[in-house]
Amino acid sequence: MFKKIFTILVALVLVYGCAGSAQHKVVSANQSGDRDKSCKQLDAEIVKAQVIIDGVNQDKNDVSGADWVDGILWFPFNLIAKQQNYKNALQAADRRIENLESIKDKKGCDRGQANQATIKAKSSSIVSELNKLTEMYKRGDLTKKEYEKAKKELLK
Repeated sequence: MFKKIFTILVALVLVYGCAGSAQHKVVSANQSGDRDKSCKQLDAEIVKAQVIIDGVNQDKNDVSGADWVDGILWFPFNLIAKQQNYKNALQAADRRIENLESIKDKKGCDRGQANQATIKAKSSSIVSELNKLTEMYKRGDLTKKEYEKAKKELLK
């Protein structure tokens, strides 16, 4: 009896540990109010889309324990789902940036190299902070509610 309970608990822990290891946000290229945003607000939206791109690329390069468990338990289904999520998130974020850049052009906003470097630096900083928050959440330093709130504040 103890062996069965132990086996079930181990199976549940493995399944729980691998659930949703790659769920990147897929954004819409056009969002209401985009055309009414200031140049600074448009840049902030571009940073948000770039954060998604950076996060996907980082996730693609980092293999975690959850990825191994996913691969063992759910291969090839999870591999297909992950790759599709990566593709969808990257394409959507790229389209969002293109749309926002088009709006900036029509408004006459600055699109110089310095502006691009600032956007890249901001997105890198946000990705770094998101990684720290995620680690704190995984260690148990933050509750799910605290983690979600901090993540939302960081992305504002």
